[in-house]
Amino acid sequence: MTIIIIGINFNIRERDLINRRLIGSTFRELFKNLLYEQSIIMIPSFILGFALSFVLNKILINSLINKAILNSTFSINYSIVNVLGVILISLIVLFLIMYFSTKKYKEIDNKSVAKNIKKQIIKFVFGLLFIISFFLLIIFNNTEVLYLFGGIFLIIGLYFVLEMTIVFISKIFFKCFSNFFFASSSIKNIEFNASLISKIILLLVNSMIFLNFSTNVINKMGVANYDINQNTQYLNGLMFLGFYLNIVFISFTLVVLVNGFLMYLKSLEKENNLLRNLGFTRNKIFFRTLFQFTLIWIAYISLSFVGTILISIIWKDQSALSNIKYWILEIFVVFFIMLILCFINWFYKTIKNK
Repeated sequence: MTIIIIGINFNIRERDLINRRLIGSTFRELFKNLLYEQSIIMIPSFILGFALSFVLNKILINSLINKAILNSTFSINYSIVNVLGVILISLIVLFLIMYFSTKKYKEIDNKSVAKNIKKQIIKFVFGLLFIISFFLLIIFNNTEVLYLFGGIFLIIGLYFVLEMTIVFISKIFFKCFSNFFFASSSIKNIEFNASLISKIILLLVNSMIFLNFSTNVINKMGVANYDINQNTQYLNGLMFLGFYLNIVFISFTLVVLVNGFLMYLKSLEKENNLLRNLGFTRNKIFFRTLFQFTLIWIAYISLSFVGTILISIIWKDQSALSNIKYWILEIFVVFFIMLILCFINWFYKTIKNK
């Protein structure tokens, strides 16, 4: 998740960094400026998150006590050693995230074509091995834990191959629809923004895999037992935490989704202004943007299907297939968010023009 978000963050700044390099800024200057920016963004977030953790932990513990999952005497040990240990580990992780989120800036200088192709081939082969492993796992094994770990194999594989796959497929469809400006120009935009789109799709597929695991595995762990013992408390606690983490994970993903698609809309502004000068109406531009979002949505549905529903079909898991309503709900929530963002962008441009 962190690596994907760092990649999205770099996509925001990539063009600006290229312009800075063109006017003579050194890599050292870029790194220093980016490190300052990351510090300004992440250190206040860390402080706020650490402060809120006390309140959120209290709410979570009270909920677990009310459900008889934890004893009423349970409390978190906030000793000085524990608090300082958490702060130290968090600061180390925070620094590493800040550091690695600024290292990708070195990629803005074009390397030799041969070296770049070699790197792409290695990434593609490596990702393909993970995807093949995913299919071998779900075909020759029938273990519910693979709803999660099989999905992780798929996500890792897609992380390496999805961007290249989007570019390759976009080139093919561009040639097929080159006589239709509406479709070909939309496909070209997707190809140009393949890096950003691949990361958004990965986050969405990741959330779908976790939702599928939580719904079809963790929620089935409850046992019909009137005796409250340690095992039943553990299972009930696991179910509650699975539900709790599901809400947090999906909410976080939707926030990143909104941010990612706003970035995508921003990348279309210059081209849309040019189309307006050529006589395109705002309605045509709106439907053109919606068409691009729909193509991205279809790609997301296809990959989510492979990572979730396809596993249940291969295993003939009827109980999992009966929960498909949650899968359908999430994919249409995502489409609704895309539609709302398109409409808000169209409405804002219309009002701004008037």
